[in-house]
Amino acid sequence: MENPGPVISLNFGDNQIILNVVKDNDSDRFKTLGVGLMQDILSRLQHEPATAYELEVTIADIEDSLMPIISKLPERRYLATSEPAISQIAMIAGFGTDEPVDLTMETVELLYNCLVDMAYGTPSARLGVPETREFAAAVLFLRELMHHAGFDVVHIRP
Repeated sequence: MENPGPVISLNFGDNQIILNVVKDNDSDRFKTLGVGLMQDILSRLQHEPATAYELEVTIADIEDSLMPIISKLPERRYLATSEPAISQIAMIAGFGTDEPVDLTMETVELLYNCLVDMAYGTPSARLGVPETREFAAAVLFLRELMHHAGFDVVHIRP
């Protein structure tokens, strides 16, 4: 496998969502970029499951917080995390949590579509995904980050 470039590590922290540039091949420096607060995302999601309006407002807020940060990321990069909320997403998508997992943008998009389906009345039990605000917030943030930063895959480490 060719060198994929610097690792961007996603961490939800206590409140702050952080992207760490773990390995910067150009300068050997580490960079920490705050992307916002998980509490802000959760505050937009008032219902379980979230309504269509809540999903749209939340997406707009996430995009607003991501846009200034994305330009600060190295050009060649890959996304990795050991964030428990992202591990839960992988588990719900059918992956185990004991081994490293590569979760594709396509899979994240399918889970996002489940959130939309629930917003329009499909029961969560039928879709096999949780109704919780926390799950919705993690899926929405991951989807927007992957989409706007051009990550095709997130590498999840146990």
